[in-house]
Amino acid sequence: MFGEENYLNKLKKMKIGIFGKRSSGKSALINALLGIDAVEISETTEPIYKAMDIKGLGAVTLVDTAGLDSEGKRIKKTQETAEEIDIALMLIANDSIELELAWISRLNRAGTPVIPIVSQIDKFSDDGKHLAAAVREASGKKAIRVSAKQKIGLDELRKEIIKSAEK
Repeated sequence: MFGEENYLNKLKKMKIGIFGKRSSGKSALINALLGIDAVEISETTEPIYKAMDIKGLGAVTLVDTAGLDSEGKRIKKTQETAEEIDIALMLIANDSIELELAWISRLNRAGTPVIPIVSQIDKFSDDGKHLAAAVREASGKKAIRVSAKQKIGLDELRKEIIKSAEK
């Protein structure tokens, strides 16, 4: 019982950071995971924190960060947030993946589990399969293909989050 209580307390404190370039679908993914249709886009420097329950995992905090391609105070806050999180979701929305790969490497070196996500797959003619294969080849990690708009891949993403939290 004591161990289970500590596990539940850990989950309540677990922070999942959502990373990606501007317009990669970070806020849309959070809203889809929360079951909200409206897309909130923030121009604030500060990360946005939202709490949610993931079935099979419990209460977690999702942290919506500024785009990786931001500058100044916005990217500085994203870098600071990267040091606070327990799991990183890295959204990749186009073929230019060098910046995301650099961040995946950086987070891995810090010991943070990273789940690559090919986002907005409804915009790809092949549902993002080619990009997912390129991400896997370059990072060694399987990319989850997700469309927040069409609610595709969300269950698989939740399962991957649970697996990462259990490690």
